[in-house]
Amino acid sequence: MRRFLRNNMLILVLLNSSNVFNYLFQLVAGRGLSTIDYGSFNAVNSMAVILSAPVAVLPLVFSRYTVQLGETGLKQVKRLLVDGLRGMVFIAGAMFLIGLTVIPWLQGFLYLESKTPIVIMLVQLAFSLVLPVFMGVIQGLHRFTAFGICGSSIALGRFLSGLLLVFALGWGINGALLSGTIGTLLAMGIGLWAVRDILKVPGEPLPHDLFSEMRKYSFPVFLSTTMVMALGNLDIVLVKHYCSPEEAGLYSIAAILGRIALFLPGVLIVVLFPEASKAQATGKEDSRILWVSLAMTAFLGGCVALVCAVWPEQIIVLLFGAKYQAGAELLKVISLAMAMLAVANVIFIYSLARSQFQFLWPLAMGVGMMLLLIFNFHDSALTIAKMVLYSIGLILAGTLAWYFLSSRRRLPSP
Repeated sequence: MRRFLRNNMLILVLLNSSNVFNYLFQLVAGRGLSTIDYGSFNAVNSMAVILSAPVAVLPLVFSRYTVQLGETGLKQVKRLLVDGLRGMVFIAGAMFLIGLTVIPWLQGFLYLESKTPIVIMLVQLAFSLVLPVFMGVIQGLHRFTAFGICGSSIALGRFLSGLLLVFALGWGINGALLSGTIGTLLAMGIGLWAVRDILKVPGEPLPHDLFSEMRKYSFPVFLSTTMVMALGNLDIVLVKHYCSPEEAGLYSIAAILGRIALFLPGVLIVVLFPEASKAQATGKEDSRILWVSLAMTAFLGGCVALVCAVWPEQIIVLLFGAKYQAGAELLKVISLAMAMLAVANVIFIYSLARSQFQFLWPLAMGVGMMLLLIFNFHDSALTIAKMVLYSIGLILAGTLAWYFLSSRRRLPSP
């Protein structure tokens, strides 16, 4: 437990330094772009996150199977890494070409004047599809320092590039999106450095059914990560589609700040997942790591939501300027919703590590409810924010009820 807490503190510091640079970049973008352009930038950025959902499973899947293969040395881990990279390069190229064919539709849906932001987004997306292979292997080997540095380098590279391209050169939306591409390339370089010792060892054939097993495991992981991504990003896209450009800009500011309640404690799952996977692989039942992670997540997320509820206007004006002050009510609602999602996500990740997938039912019901509510009630950005809050509240209540009921069923009979 002491090692678990130490690793949590390490990741909390390293990956939240990444979040600091992410928000510094958002400050640069928010002050360097107009309200309308800032809303457009975050809509395109959120679209990239949603499109990358199919490969968001890779860090968890590669981490889980790296834990298993690493028990006997690094030879099979090397084969897993090389085969994974080869496959993702092919998929990234194919998705880029497919993306080029749907640019006119994306441009129309987001009401963009130029195709260039979407092209830059597709380039960043292609690189982002390869990076998770590095991250998953590093996480599975419990190299949390390297994992933290690699993860934080994305935000650092984007922030420094944003200062140059957005603030100094005035490249607008294109400069903001290009900064994300530069940050991703920097992280890929650090990821390659972090696994250099693995690449030097001779490879060893993998178990013949490994990739078949990985594909089966990927499906519930894919469902979970896709729906969590939708809860954390789809609202920005829908506000851009349904509401005025000014409201979309205000919502983007509130969403960026409100998601601190999700991202600040959310890094703790980096340690929770491989620890729970290892316990499951060795036949141990250690629910203490779940309760520690839940307590830390609830405390950190709750503190952020409380601060946003008490001083919403002051926070927005201090960080982004008075032109975004009208987003204060949005910030209150979104920060509470994201704190609740952070708590629910801890149970999702713990359950995935232990191959328990029934939580997908309340999660799917909540996402479906969010889409249904927003499609029917979207008269304002605040209304959409409230629909997200109600849906996440349902998900959290349903997930907790499922976990406690399933835990009682697993208890041995007296």
